Amino acid sequence: MDWIKPKKLSVVEQFISLKRLYPAEHSKLGSKKFVWIGYLKSSPLGNSYKIKIDFDADKGPDVFVIDPVKLPLAEGKTGLEHVYNQQKQKLCLYYFDERGWNKTKPLSNTIIPWTIEWLYHYEIWLITGKWLGGGKHPPRKNTI
Repeated sequence: MDWIKPKKLSVVEQFISLKRLYPAEHSKLGSKKFVWIGYLKSSPLGNSYKIKIDFDADKGPDVFVIDPVKLPLAEGKTGLEHVYNQQKQKLCLYYFDERGWNKTKPLSNTIIPWTIEWLYHYEIWLITGKWLGGGKHPPRKNTI
């Protein structure tokens, strides 16, 4: 029996799915790209964060915390945990393998929940100074 290969979602399908479940403060759709900016909370009692998703059909999603402009650090720490870029606050949400995000998976069911999970672990890190979110940590670099 042949396995059915999952269908890659178009930019428009990703955009509509995302906006349907997560209203945006600002969004812009292009032919191969889109930007979504909205607010997410780490938990019902957690803080609200302004998030920007830059989606490029050729590369995938990049996720940034844009407000607060500079996320506070845990006591004694010199940089954020689990980010690709400190200054841009570009979040590290998944590893490029079979379990990570790919073009068959809606951002609304993967990237958004993973962003909320990152925010949750960030808030625990602020209190404890320990990153309990697991995952593979990218090297700390200021430019990517």
